[in-house]
Amino acid sequence: MTPTAEAVTTKERTIVAEKIRTLLQRLAAVQGEVDYIQKEKKAGMRYSIVSHDAVTAKVRPLMVKHGVLYYPVFLKTEQVGNRTQAMMIMRFVSVDDAQDYIEVHTAGYGIDDQDKGPGKAISYAVKYALLKTLGLESGDDPDEDQDTVHVNPADEHNLAMAAFEADIALADDVVLLEMTAAKHKVAIEKATAVNKARVLLARQAYAQKLKVLKDQLKEKTQ
Repeated sequence: MTPTAEAVTTKERTIVAEKIRTLLQRLAAVQGEVDYIQKEKKAGMRYSIVSHDAVTAKVRPLMVKHGVLYYPVFLKTEQVGNRTQAMMIMRFVSVDDAQDYIEVHTAGYGIDDQDKGPGKAISYAVKYALLKTLGLESGDDPDEDQDTVHVNPADEHNLAMAAFEADIALADDVVLLEMTAAKHKVAIEKATAVNKARVLLARQAYAQKLKVLKDQLKEKTQ
């Protein structure tokens, strides 16, 4: 009788489990099989890096082969201007013994003017947890646009947007709100060139307040 693919897979894993019993032995086996991870240079980057996807492509098949599962058990993110900071704890555990695991503390940063900062920060943290756990070479730079400059929340442009938002909150009719937009027009244009994400938040606050005031005006005229 020809064995099924599932039976063959189970048999192969049983053989591996008999030879490699502890998590550390499994990780050592993975480490022994991982070869050099080629650096790459993506569009817009000044330097070559070892990317998150390149590390995952090399490491994941070997983790599966040797029965090691990895996943985050703690994640905390913080937004500082256009930079997302992520603190993470990654757990590496034997698939045959949930109590046989190690936890690796890692961190990541993602600079982005739109909405990709958290994803970049998390990918960075996962990449470095894998690299450091397995003792692999890392790239020179993080997985982000190398030319993007971190924006300090206390700089003049962030303060200008905070002032814009304060005036938006004070405006109690459509005319005053539109005057507020005109008052901050130059500051908005300057800030857009530095931190589009921060300007977007201020503009969203403006749009929401404008809708509220227009709805109130409509109710009064009915």
